[in-house]
Amino acid sequence: MKLFRRICKKAFLLTGLLTLALLPFFGGAAPAHAADWSQGVVIRADRIEIKGLLPLLAIGNDGGPVLRMIAGEAKVYGMKMAAAHQGRGWGMEIDDGGVVPIRGLQADATALGFRIKGLPIQIGDSIPSIVLHDVFMKVDRLEAKQIDLHGLEMSTQPEVSLKPDGPVLDLRPFAQSSRKEMEEEINERLREMSTTPTKDEDSEAKDGEKEGEEKPSGDEKGDGVSDETDNPAEGPGSGSEDPNQTEPPPAGGEPPDDSGAVIEEKVKLAKTIGLVRARELVKEVKKYDASVMIKKGKKAVKADDYWAVVGLGLFRGTEIVLSAEGNASRQAVDALVRYLTKK
Repeated sequence: MKLFRRICKKAFLLTGLLTLALLPFFGGAAPAHAADWSQGVVIRADRIEIKGLLPLLAIGNDGGPVLRMIAGEAKVYGMKMAAAHQGRGWGMEIDDGGVVPIRGLQADATALGFRIKGLPIQIGDSIPSIVLHDVFMKVDRLEAKQIDLHGLEMSTQPEVSLKPDGPVLDLRPFAQSSRKEMEEEINERLREMSTTPTKDEDSEAKDGEKEGEEKPSGDEKGDGVSDETDNPAEGPGSGSEDPNQTEPPPAGGEPPDDSGAVIEEKVKLAKTIGLVRARELVKEVKKYDASVMIKKGKKAVKADDYWAVVGLGLFRGTEIVLSAEGNASRQAVDALVRYLTKK
């Protein structure tokens, strides 16, 4: 039995190393584009306890940026590894439900996500001890001096999902930035991971009740909306609870200037909208009696949907289109433009 287990360990390591070695030849997306979730190698874990962590910004096999995670020792709980190339119709999944000790670990991640409590990870800062929760890594390269696998289960199948369960830091869109810009943006996103809400906390991010105590009914009615805007005297009767009392509509039934008209505005982002700023943006949107959409390329999402906004990948320099419809559409768009263009 011990001999068989050793053979399985060797087979796992050889399979993993061969898979990782072949990745640069798969012809994936160019580094400037977002991650290709149809192929590659992904590592997931419930928790990773690390001693002696050093994160560095490096260049991957395809010339794109990677976050190099160097660890002296690590214990991985609930590890799952997946490799796939959907274009060629193959996939592989490896699970170890126990504790996997690793020594001398180096992982080059092209995309990653996790939650931590306490001080955040920063590029170039050595961390004596840290615990990462809900870990996701799309790796370009993986090396370890020693790895002990105990409850190994491996399966092959035509289709294996590599997509993350939640928002991740994808380094590929940073490829065209300078090194200084990359470090600033990546460090900012890493800082946000220390305060990432869990799925159970998502309701807090979506309803914004804690931040919005001043507007008990402003989400459904016109009252309280104009009081929180920069221009409360936008039109006559702005303090009325009934938006129809603001001004009699013309004979043809046309709505007044700011009631029902769709407002659109192009915006070039002055800052990256990550996990923390996305919550601020949602909070701002909910102040106004308007339905606001954010469009990036061909994809459009509701601006009050926290996870949808995060999923757009709103990096600094990206051009988006804001559109709003409702009684306070003009006010909502103007407020968001100010927020998104302020550095």
